[in-house]
Amino acid sequence: MKIKFNFKKILSLIFAILLIYIWKDYKKIDVHYINQSKVTYSYDNLNNNFLKKIHNFIDLNYQNILYKYSKIHKDYWKIEDQKIRNDLPDYKYIQPADKYTSTKINYKNIGENWSRSHGDNTSHRFSSLKDINLSNISKLEMVWTFEDQEAKNDIQANPIVFNGIIYTPTSSGRITAINGETGKLVWKSKKFGYFAARRGLLYLEPKKIGSPPRLYFSNRERLICLNAKNGKLIEDFGGDGSIRTGLNVMTPVIYKDNIVIVTWDHAVEVYDLYSGQTKWKLKYKKDNFKRVGGKKFKNSGYNPWGGTSLDENRGILYITTGNPHSYFDGTQRPGKNSPSNSIIAVDLDDKKIIWSFQETSHDIWNSDLPAPPILTNLNLNNKKVDIVLTPTKRSNTIILDRLSGKPIFEYRLRKAPISILPGEKTSKYQPDLEIPEPFGKNTFSENDFWFFSNSELKKIRKKYENYNYGFYETYQLNRKNLQYSFNGGAEWMGASVDHVNNIMYVSSNNIPWEAYIEKIDSKKKEPPSYYSSFKRALIEKKYPISKPPWGTITAINLNNGKKIWQIPFGEYDELRSKGIQRTGTENFGGVTGTEGNLIFATGTLDKKFYVFNSKTGDELFSYKMPYIGSAPPTTYRINGKQYIIVHSTGGKTLMQGYPNMVENGNMLIAFSIKD
Repeated sequence: MKIKFNFKKILSLIFAILLIYIWKDYKKIDVHYINQSKVTYSYDNLNNNFLKKIHNFIDLNYQNILYKYSKIHKDYWKIEDQKIRNDLPDYKYIQPADKYTSTKINYKNIGENWSRSHGDNTSHRFSSLKDINLSNISKLEMVWTFEDQEAKNDIQANPIVFNGIIYTPTSSGRITAINGETGKLVWKSKKFGYFAARRGLLYLEPKKIGSPPRLYFSNRERLICLNAKNGKLIEDFGGDGSIRTGLNVMTPVIYKDNIVIVTWDHAVEVYDLYSGQTKWKLKYKKDNFKRVGGKKFKNSGYNPWGGTSLDENRGILYITTGNPHSYFDGTQRPGKNSPSNSIIAVDLDDKKIIWSFQETSHDIWNSDLPAPPILTNLNLNNKKVDIVLTPTKRSNTIILDRLSGKPIFEYRLRKAPISILPGEKTSKYQPDLEIPEPFGKNTFSENDFWFFSNSELKKIRKKYENYNYGFYETYQLNRKNLQYSFNGGAEWMGASVDHVNNIMYVSSNNIPWEAYIEKIDSKKKEPPSYYSSFKRALIEKKYPISKPPWGTITAINLNNGKKIWQIPFGEYDELRSKGIQRTGTENFGGVTGTEGNLIFATGTLDKKFYVFNSKTGDELFSYKMPYIGSAPPTTYRINGKQYIIVHSTGGKTLMQGYPNMVENGNMLIAFSIKD
């Protein structure tokens, strides 16, 4: 018997199967989103590498056709009109809120327990403890150390403490419980990888009868729940002790019987506190599928690096967001790119975004908001008001009314320069704040060049004579920029805020960077593509080329926005030997204040743990550690005695800039008053 093959039908069947496969790979179903379609189709959903290559091939040819034949897309790459910008007024202002949100609760500073990284749901990182104070600080000493023997890597999580037990990630990717009085190991968990509790963790004493105390943290792709008594996974949560989430490294918050995280999917994700079951998700950024200059709109970035805080009484979550991609090239994303570089308020009961406030618009300087939002009260016009604030990379302090999202003080905007880079569409105005007073440098100028040797200073001026710099200076081909703010001002550690006296203490950096943009070689009939490059402007891979201080700690009166004091933070031994003291250094550790009128600080290149008088900024104590402090200190009390702990583990970010000065370690060091 002869079998006949109908090749047309076979080919049609193969083609249909292929189309179904492609359709399924482009498709993503998530029924939990409440403000977008449950089914989405996107290149970002693709898993098959072959389909990705086909997609990219089609997309590249389509963009080239648009660039070649569409006048709108070709004209997009024209340079901005300087005359239009010249005709604008030099300044404009956002007026402060005309009505303030009355205080619902007078916040108190953290007591004996430190249940969430950065202290509590307000992220204010300031303690009411004062057993260690101005009268006995001279008796402070190192009392114990704990060392992770398995690995050496930097830790960026502020440790938490509950009932005298410290909980912290270690360099080996484990969560570890340590006796806060002796420094002895209580337990250590299994390994969860490099990102385990990378930016913090959370302790919970459950209300549910029979449920053990819990630790919650993320390891980038999963939200994990441990038994705080023994470090074992609580399998009732997600079935094995964890649930799959959007990418995330920040500390979660608990609201009612929900645990809430914010992910790099640009979403607030809400799960059942005990079972881990997904309840709902809310996108805080809309997708954008339009084309500009032939290319697809670049809608990536906007990630929530800084952290979250929760107004428990109102059910409002506050988020800070990162910059849009790609660094200095904004040609594929015209507009303000909101809600990047923003503080966002989300109503968890009504499941909606209330407001969003952006600092740098259309960011091409890497000026994201890296620090957690902080919730506190202010005294304004003899009235207590609720605010949210965050210190920024540009050394500004953004202070907003908690409910309206409007500035507390008049918010000045200054006319910004255009770009002569083909395709760049800059924002007309950028923030240039007077109040609150900036706590660092955000604009490089001719007078900033410095070196301790006049002959070397001449060489520096010669090297950089053709660089561009200034207020929000834009980039051009074949010419580099000098700029501050790439790694702070303020960084991910944020600030310490005294709820009682309305004072913010913030560590920051004043490091100049060489920044430039290069054109990627392409065919003449293709639209331009650019590549961003950057490095610290250093001499001998050690000293910045700008005038010190290179690192500072600043105290700011939040009631009026004025600086109370500012001091250099850290020093170089070599410069000190030349009579040049207290220059400050780049730092990534942070500060923690107490009602003992003390500020505990770490993170400088000199590896020191410092204590300062919070009233004056005077140095009271320093201790040289084996490695650079890498996370904000935590303080607690056990058996009537106050302790301060700090991670001494080096620093990944500092190692990239100062490879000869930084090494990674694995120590937790405790300090207390000598008996």
